[in-house]
Amino acid sequence: MKIIVSGHGNYASGLQSTIHLLAGDIANIEYIDFTDNMDDIQLSERFQRAVIGENNVVFMCDLLGGTPFKEAVKLSQVSEKDIAVTSGCNVGALLEVGFELTTYSAPAKKLAEKLVKSSQVQTKVFHHQAIQVDDGVEGI
Repeated sequence: MKIIVSGHGNYASGLQSTIHLLAGDIANIEYIDFTDNMDDIQLSERFQRAVIGENNVVFMCDLLGGTPFKEAVKLSQVSEKDIAVTSGCNVGALLEVGFELTTYSAPAKKLAEKLVKSSQVQTKVFHHQAIQVDDGVEGI
């Protein structure tokens, strides 16, 4: 199983830097930036090269409907490979599934669903709460 992380600008290489800082390099994850000096054809060609030799691939794209997402979807539709495409997933989800890639045997869709679910679980709003301390001692 392979995950290809892609997004606009330096989204992919930014995630790569973060993953490397937190966990070192993780096998079977490739990072492909879609920079301003590229067009959709060049990105598509990079994607096609990235899936050579892989049977199961999950694309982790930054934005639903963005060029990396659309090109990954196009590839998934014409390829005979097992390719699933996600958008909006986060670093925590990538860390959670990343170390499973070398032994993961389920279909790409299952890994994609796990990425999305993990991202949803980790997406939270911090709520401030007043802290009350009752230590039985008066004063400071």
